[in-house]
Amino acid sequence: MTVPTGPIGRRALLSGAAGALTASAGCLNRFQASVDRDTPEQVSVSIMTLPADEDPVPVRISHHLAETFAAAGIDVGLQPVTAEKLWRNVLLNQDFDLYIGQHPGHYDPDYLYGLLHSRFSEEPGWQNPFGYVNVPGMDDPLETQRRATDGTRSGALSALVEAVREEAPIAVVAYPEESRAIRTDRYFGWGYRSLESPLGYLGLQERNAAGRGSRAADTLRLGTMNRRVTHNLNPLAVEYRDRWIVTGLLYDPIGRYVDGGIEPWLADNWSWGDDRLRVRLREGLSWHDGQNLTTADVAFTYRLLRDTTYTDENPTVPAPCFRARSLLVEAVEAIDDRTLEFSIDASREVGLRALTVPVLPRHVWEERTGLTSIAGFDLDNVTEALVADNMDPVGSGPLRFEAATPDARLELVRNDEHFLVDLSDGSLPAFAGGPPYQRLVFVYSPSEANIVEGVQAGDLDASAIALAPTEIRRAEEASEVELATEPTSAYYHVGFNGRNAPLSNPRFRRALSRLLDREFLRTEAFEGHATPAFSPIAVGGPSDEWHSGHGAGFVGENGTGTVEPEVAHELFREAGYIYNEAGELVVR
Repeated sequence: MTVPTGPIGRRALLSGAAGALTASAGCLNRFQASVDRDTPEQVSVSIMTLPADEDPVPVRISHHLAETFAAAGIDVGLQPVTAEKLWRNVLLNQDFDLYIGQHPGHYDPDYLYGLLHSRFSEEPGWQNPFGYVNVPGMDDPLETQRRATDGTRSGALSALVEAVREEAPIAVVAYPEESRAIRTDRYFGWGYRSLESPLGYLGLQERNAAGRGSRAADTLRLGTMNRRVTHNLNPLAVEYRDRWIVTGLLYDPIGRYVDGGIEPWLADNWSWGDDRLRVRLREGLSWHDGQNLTTADVAFTYRLLRDTTYTDENPTVPAPCFRARSLLVEAVEAIDDRTLEFSIDASREVGLRALTVPVLPRHVWEERTGLTSIAGFDLDNVTEALVADNMDPVGSGPLRFEAATPDARLELVRNDEHFLVDLSDGSLPAFAGGPPYQRLVFVYSPSEANIVEGVQAGDLDASAIALAPTEIRRAEEASEVELATEPTSAYYHVGFNGRNAPLSNPRFRRALSRLLDREFLRTEAFEGHATPAFSPIAVGGPSDEWHSGHGAGFVGENGTGTVEPEVAHELFREAGYIYNEAGELVVR
């Protein structure tokens, strides 16, 4: 085709781009830019994303990229897949070119240690799924921020943000506002704490209840489009977990984020001495099956997260989640049934994050350390701990498993043996007395519209999922329905597989990143319910300056979705690529 010399408008390009979009039956094997001996072939990319009926935002972003990539002479194939398949391909099989998704993020930037450090390039999960290796400019500040004290951490994080801009492992698009449809006639306190966290549901209060301890007499009903919770409750099965809300209600950590800081949870208290952290567990802790929870379970958990074969022999099979937090612990020693001592390889500020992983019962999980195989996994070594569906979970959390009907509902019931029920020491006052309901039911629906209608009719108390922009309008107009709206650390982004050329070239990735018009997407994809951003450090963090473009902005007029082709072409020429007479980007 002949590429015009003037700007290409979004809608004018759409019909032309449609011919370049090919429905992929399988992965297009990363950037399929092969070079014929005589005629270089056009660079072709596959963009993997969720289908519109699961989340319309990534699809809208993918169509925008299809248009802007076409303007830059790149052939594009869109590959919509289910959430389970998307995250299995990206996080476990590492079989993708580009993907569009939402990372849960975190308000503490140390989560980036796992996401971006090159030491994890061969590991599964959210540990460097992009495959980048030997990037000192990124690894060094990641290491420094873990150990920095006396206010020097901010400088290390600034250097990290600059390295992310330079290396472009991902292209952050925006942080959405998250709105959930709720009713307040039976429960109130929605939004007192983030509904991204289990605490958002534990901190609710029942209307007209006589008192905290006697108010658990009803069922909290939540609508969800996440059918995966009816099939898998394994906290280590990363392709099934988004925010770990359900498993966070079933499994307890030693410490939990409460109102911005990490507070003792299973722990009664802790104290520091140099680089050692002594933890005292609460008295009388037990698992849902009645067995005692002791320091032996805690020590087992940290070793299991490092190597789910529980052998520490090569090849190790680390857990695909919680990995970076578990590595904060150099060693853990059980002093007695209630006392542990951790050797922490980080500052005290960061080191407490090690206590926020879910504690697992040794008597259940030690039987899952054997190697196995399962269809859909391309990993050389897989343990039962990673693939078990765990649909009979034994945790210690304030709720325990009752029943599940696949693709229909998940039922959890109040754990009357949980420490919160009789808590009277003045700690955790918002949660003392335990959950404000006897039963928590997640009701699956394939339609957000049906969930909003269920809330309006009184069949549901709330939507457990954040609503898409179109459904926010529906909820605003529905009687008896209110919105609980909050900012989020979870950001939409484009991830690049840097294991193969040309995506192994950071200049190429930077050029691709500049084909994103974030202001345009704020309106067209998010309908105004988002904050455009460039950094994976949450908006509202220590420095909003980290979210400025600094020369990495869109190659066109912001907010129009309109690309300047010659400007875009020059970016790729500078990255070492050429264009043929048809205006197609090709490899030399």
